[in-house]
Amino acid sequence: MANQYRGRVLVIDDEVGPRESLRIVLKDEYEVYCAESVGKGLELLRSVGADVIILDIRMPGKSGIVGLEEIRRMDRDVAVIMLTGYATLRTAREAIRLGANDYLTKPFDAFEIRKIVGKNVERTRFERRRTRTAFELEVLNKELSDELARVERLAALGQVSAEILHDLRNPLTIVMGYTELLAEELEKARPRLGENFDETIGYLDIIERNVERCRLLASTWQSAERSDTDKTGPVEVHDIMRDVRATAEFLAMCHKAKVDFDIQAGDAKLIANRTDLLRALHNLVMNALQAVEESGGGVKVVSRKEGDGVRIEIQDNGPGIDPEDLQRIFQPYFTTKPAGKGTGLGLAITKRIVEDHKGTIDVDSRVGEGTRVVLRLPLANGPGTGG
Repeated sequence: MANQYRGRVLVIDDEVGPRESLRIVLKDEYEVYCAESVGKGLELLRSVGADVIILDIRMPGKSGIVGLEEIRRMDRDVAVIMLTGYATLRTAREAIRLGANDYLTKPFDAFEIRKIVGKNVERTRFERRRTRTAFELEVLNKELSDELARVERLAALGQVSAEILHDLRNPLTIVMGYTELLAEELEKARPRLGENFDETIGYLDIIERNVERCRLLASTWQSAERSDTDKTGPVEVHDIMRDVRATAEFLAMCHKAKVDFDIQAGDAKLIANRTDLLRALHNLVMNALQAVEESGGGVKVVSRKEGDGVRIEIQDNGPGIDPEDLQRIFQPYFTTKPAGKGTGLGLAITKRIVEDHKGTIDVDSRVGEGTRVVLRLPLANGPGTGG
């Protein structure tokens, strides 16, 4: 495509030979800019930017090491490849410690150059995506903190405010946890990001999905006075269960528990409000994982077609629920959890959402054996869906 972004490479080398050789080798794949000194290279970086900088270590005036320090003050994310002769190989390795990402030795091999530059272009794009997401998280956390403070002041006006306050805790816990994991992985993978790229990108995708979930929940709060029950559409059970699974596996790790998914619903579709249905399922999985937290037990989630509907079952082998408490679990603000661990709203919210979707929810629990929650939801075009 004519307008496709090709990536920009900035070569800073006082020798015209290596500089031109790099330009010729890379010009078919990238926009290549060349500078004969650190000062001119920094001017180009300010004016046109770069995805990769190839920086010679030994230059008159400002050396490559000094240039690296100045580049890092301007752009923390751009990948920097140090260009060195064999005599300064030790210096190049020291440059890696100071913030460079890779190095090339003179004389260089064209195939190796393309491979290293390609890897580092991807590294820069990933780092910028991570930085952008971190900034969005910071802004979102500030907005949510302000919003939550206002919700707390208005909580006495109705249950909706308290429900949103409850629901925001789970995705924010996930967001912050995955952010910490991502930071650890990036630190470990800095010299060899290519080996861990897919796994690290997976963490970032989960963060982005939960950031979007937070935005949707915040939007729900802002329009709480209007009914959103009509914002429904076809939802694939397999797709929504995959989303729940990604979250549950991380939560299970946090709670030192095991979680197994058996997704048998095939191509089954529901007419549902996706955001609300995710709220309900996340609440149930979170409750199950919290129930087995101290014992290190397990949770099993099964989804399958059943007649004209879909059956979703969440079962844990935790301590179970006392029969007297079992009768009250759907009452708003009723909880058996210690102070600060729960609001007593999760199951009340879940029951309302399930009933809004013309479904049913049943809970069977025995003390010392565990708890099983069963949701039944009508298929799209099934009885009661209007299809």
